[in-house]
Amino acid sequence: MRLGVVADVHGNVAALEAVVHDAAGRGIDHWWALGDLVLFGPRPIETLEALSALPGVEFLSGNTDRYVVRGEQPHPHATAADAAGDPDLVERFGKMAEQIGWTCGALVHAGWLEWLAALPPRLDLTLPDGSSLRGLHANLVGDDGPGIDSRCTDDELASRLDGCDSDIVVGGHTHDPADRVVGRLRALNPGSVGLPRGGPGAAWMIIEAKEDGLTVEHRRAPFDVESVANDLFQRRSAGAPFVASILRGEHPMAH
Repeated sequence: MRLGVVADVHGNVAALEAVVHDAAGRGIDHWWALGDLVLFGPRPIETLEALSALPGVEFLSGNTDRYVVRGEQPHPHATAADAAGDPDLVERFGKMAEQIGWTCGALVHAGWLEWLAALPPRLDLTLPDGSSLRGLHANLVGDDGPGIDSRCTDDELASRLDGCDSDIVVGGHTHDPADRVVGRLRALNPGSVGLPRGGPGAAWMIIEAKEDGLTVEHRRAPFDVESVANDLFQRRSAGAPFVASILRGEHPMAH
């Protein structure tokens, strides 16, 4: 079995199409999409349509998907009251609310919002060698907060995954490609398709599972960053400058 794993597409269909092109001919027979499917990118509907066309694809929900479904926002500006008194937070709250509203409206119009709301928080799979694989977005207790990354200590990562009863866990959220072993647990992160971190190109992963074990391959698929940035501005996205700066590698979140 060859499992393709994507996460954090963030409505960037051009990056996703680059991944699909990169995957062609590699024998991927099943896919997992680990949340943060929409929000921030310019093409949420096209992204969901392209993801749904992948063979054997299964989905789970991420924090930005929850924001769109429920109209919620992240800490520290989760509500207007939280942001009150801090001009910077007020501005961030307003821009986030505008992006959420625009994305939600697009999904409602296209008939995708209820589908997004019904996504599960995790995926589980028994591999050919009998080991268990769990998919999640951030960590075992929620879709936000600390996740699997390459930069935390072993103790920090073990704490984030404490209580996991699977042999292998794969999650997104941090946008940081990772392949680590803590105790008996192997922890993987494919990185982000739509808002890559740590280098150019849409990040994704192949997990090849056989009866004698598994191998993991991290991959990067180049895409036209300027085309996506221009699309953000043309579609009048409230977050266009912020998202474009990540795509261009200018923002600290890209590193």
